[in-house]
Amino acid sequence: MPELSRHHQRTLAMLWCHPLPHGLRLSEVEALLAALGADLHREGPRLEVVFPAGPRSWIHAGGGGLSAGALDAEAIQRLRHLLAAAGISPGHPQPVPDAPRGDQALRLVLVLDRRQTRLFRLDGVAVDQAVLQPHGLWASGDNLSHRHDRDIAGQRAPLDHAYLEQIALAIEAADAVLLLGHGHGESDMRNLLLRHLRRRHPALLQRIVASVSVDASACSAAQLLALAREHFGNLPHRRDLAVPGQELRPG
Repeated sequence: MPELSRHHQRTLAMLWCHPLPHGLRLSEVEALLAALGADLHREGPRLEVVFPAGPRSWIHAGGGGLSAGALDAEAIQRLRHLLAAAGISPGHPQPVPDAPRGDQALRLVLVLDRRQTRLFRLDGVAVDQAVLQPHGLWASGDNLSHRHDRDIAGQRAPLDHAYLEQIALAIEAADAVLLLGHGHGESDMRNLLLRHLRRRHPALLQRIVASVSVDASACSAAQLLALAREHFGNLPHRRDLAVPGQELRPG
């Protein structure tokens, strides 16, 4: 069983609070479950959770807007039963030593899409902005899914592992990461990235503090940074970030 960061340990402890906690967000719980090794499948406010040992369940969250919906009492009770069946409690696993917090941490916001991933790196009171773009399988811009564009009937469309590795390298350079995206199943880049990290870089899952469902195309940069402030604590000044091989993106 993996050890948890202090942020994830706090979320785990909140699930067993008495009385039941209010305002516990699906985004934080989703990040916790990913760090615990669960396989996640999101369908809007509905999240399927499958642990390697076999326990599985569906979690629902209400609410809307930029932030993920809050969990109600039924969802929290369902989570408790699921975690208990997987042998997980607030006292296990133990947290690892503290990582840098607040302005001392390198915080990364990833706005995920198959065609490009926007990065906001929060460092102290400044924000660097960059864009990662696929150069392999997804570079054509085709919106492949498991429902069409298959090479062989019955198989899911292949993944662009080179693109996913670019994103993993960006995560590796950060202390805390917020994932933003939307979609269903294989069309949600968050699901694809979490699966990739679980298989190739499981230690990086500890750095993801939340996974928020949001249609970034309908949000301004200011709204996305406001969401970052909600999770990371401040709204820094923005500056440009040069990415090798790519032209400079304005801040």
